[in-house]
Amino acid sequence: MNQDIKDRIEDIRANILLEQPFYGTILSHIPLVEDESCGTAATDGRRIIYSPGFVASLNGKELKFLLLHELLHILLMHFSRKKGRDPVIWNIATDYVINMTLRENGYTGPEGAVYPHYQMDWNEKNAEVYYDELYNSEDERIKIMIERFRNAMAEPCIGRMMPSDLMGDYEDLSPEEEEVLRRMIKDAIKKAVGIGGKPPEILSELYFTKPKYLPWESLLREYLQESEADDSSYLRPERKYLHMGMIVPGADPDETDLGEIWAFVDTSGSISEETIMQFMTQLKQVLSSYSCTLNLAYWDTDVSDVHKNICTKEDLLNCKPYWGGGTDVKCVYEYIEKNRIRPYLMLILTDGYFNDMPMVPKSLQNSTIMVLSGDCGRDMRRYGKVARL
Repeated sequence: MNQDIKDRIEDIRANILLEQPFYGTILSHIPLVEDESCGTAATDGRRIIYSPGFVASLNGKELKFLLLHELLHILLMHFSRKKGRDPVIWNIATDYVINMTLRENGYTGPEGAVYPHYQMDWNEKNAEVYYDELYNSEDERIKIMIERFRNAMAEPCIGRMMPSDLMGDYEDLSPEEEEVLRRMIKDAIKKAVGIGGKPPEILSELYFTKPKYLPWESLLREYLQESEADDSSYLRPERKYLHMGMIVPGADPDETDLGEIWAFVDTSGSISEETIMQFMTQLKQVLSSYSCTLNLAYWDTDVSDVHKNICTKEDLLNCKPYWGGGTDVKCVYEYIEKNRIRPYLMLILTDGYFNDMPMVPKSLQNSTIMVLSGDCGRDMRRYGKVARL
């Protein structure tokens, strides 16, 4: 171990404790590990790993930036939040958030620190939003930038700070480790408030603001009220003419008319038989309480067992689910696109344990209610309105 480098890092860590007690307190509990093979610096969500040669090349301000940068990756749980995303693009997206946060607080990054591309405004977006923008961008300059980083990260030693600090073959944090980290951060925030400090906004939302979930029945009533204000009556055609291939605008909807809806029920391995029964009970209540025609499909990594034109509870009883296997919500959107379905109202009944879609079309967000069987610990509002059983 290079003792001179270790002492220098400890001096900077002590300086951060005086300058930023909130960050410094937590940083004092994070192990710092020297690793010659690291190239620059990295984190596995538990430790900060650094190359002594790279640290030696930084001045004091840059080293302070580096430690805070890696600490924010840990505090924002970027390693656990990756959830199957492209690792290079996810690294860039998370670095955008962290580096802009540090820049706005007066910290200067070393060479190679990345900031949002010219097209991407900084409005305190989270990493998931930046990832979607980067992943779906058609701008050639952004594509070239991503490939440049991808090629550079393939080198054994990088020698300048680049978004490669989440690239190791590290295991995700266990639920127990996440809970310990959350408690540590909450305690640090309480202490900061106790001495007149203010919790960083970038953290207070993640650790203290829970997504607002509306009661299931209230959300349906709200949806109907919004529908009544919509003059586009062709969106709710008279069903009695549909079999003739005619689309006739329907009358103004009443307070119980849901029209035609699609329900996609998650039947993956994480869904218990009890949860499946809860989902089916909810659909029975919809059929009992509202005038509607239900199209039902089961999904895990693919959409299967599609049942159309269900009008009664008795019809629903014949739609037996089969479940098990993985989970990939993209199959729902692929099925909709492949079959040219434009749902007026779509219900996705799930436990929420799946990899995120890169981008959900706005038109589907507006017509979707995500019905969760519990708290999956993530904000699901990017998919539409959210209700919990």
